[in-house]
Amino acid sequence: MRQKLQQRVFRLLIWNSSFGKSIFLLYHTYLTRAAIAVMKLRAEQKNTINSFGSNGTLISKGGSNIFNEGALVELVSYVQTARNVIVNLEENFTALFGSPPLKIMPLGDSITSGVVGGNDRGSGGYRTELWNKLMAEELPVKFVGSMSSGPADLIDKDHEGHPGWTIGEIAGSVEDWLNTAQPDLILLMIGTNDTKNRSLKTMVNELSTLIDQITAQLPNVQLLVASIPPIHPALRPLERVLRAMYFNEAIPYIVNSRVAQGKKVHFVDMRSLTLNDLTSSVSLDLDNGLHPNTQGYRKIANVWHAAVLKVIHSRLRIADSR
Repeated sequence: MRQKLQQRVFRLLIWNSSFGKSIFLLYHTYLTRAAIAVMKLRAEQKNTINSFGSNGTLISKGGSNIFNEGALVELVSYVQTARNVIVNLEENFTALFGSPPLKIMPLGDSITSGVVGGNDRGSGGYRTELWNKLMAEELPVKFVGSMSSGPADLIDKDHEGHPGWTIGEIAGSVEDWLNTAQPDLILLMIGTNDTKNRSLKTMVNELSTLIDQITAQLPNVQLLVASIPPIHPALRPLERVLRAMYFNEAIPYIVNSRVAQGKKVHFVDMRSLTLNDLTSSVSLDLDNGLHPNTQGYRKIANVWHAAVLKVIHSRLRIADSR
């Protein structure tokens, strides 16, 4: 206490003299400039990282930019290029660090393409909602495929959704698509068009063959196989309705048999979709209950989203265990 009082009296004496004021101002200026220099240095350090022996640029969009050596305060997502790495840093998100973007191929027919009705064939379907969800979480992903369509708010429009195509037609071209895009993850929803004139046995056999074809060409790809939406019984022939229903019941068994063989195949259950999630005949511009409506596509996106996250988290756990 006595020492603090002496220090206070000493400061008052110095401040009351002209010489003391000059010394104080010089000292204060020095501290201010030093603090600014340190802040600039720290800012430069925050906005620059090293990655794979080359330079990287850190683009901060808020939140802490601090990385502790013991544990990461925040994980970042980035796109790896030939020389540089561009990083977006946000608060409260985790992503794959040290890896290129996860390439996702949406694969199927008009439901993958995004047909809602006769006057709406460019909605992007589930892809729009799914992409926005993945981007909101800053996940390092990229859609791939030879097709490109969708609304303005769908930034990545690439896909392999082919309106009117059957399972066999997809199988006839899929090898070229896979060879070009080299996806890490495939979202396969196919079979709706097959219900028109193919038997259930043919549908099951052709889907089994398609799965084997994909996994043989890309053994490490994560293949997510979804059930198809129901078909409206009041608007389509009953035989199509029943084929879709029984086909959906068969898909989990097909997938499980491939899982037992050690293949990276996953069943994605879309059977929560109901007739209320389909287009109807009340409006002439709609396609009479074959495609999902906006609500149905949103449901599909939510299920795909959960399935994709599950695969990504599994990859992270495997990487952490190595």
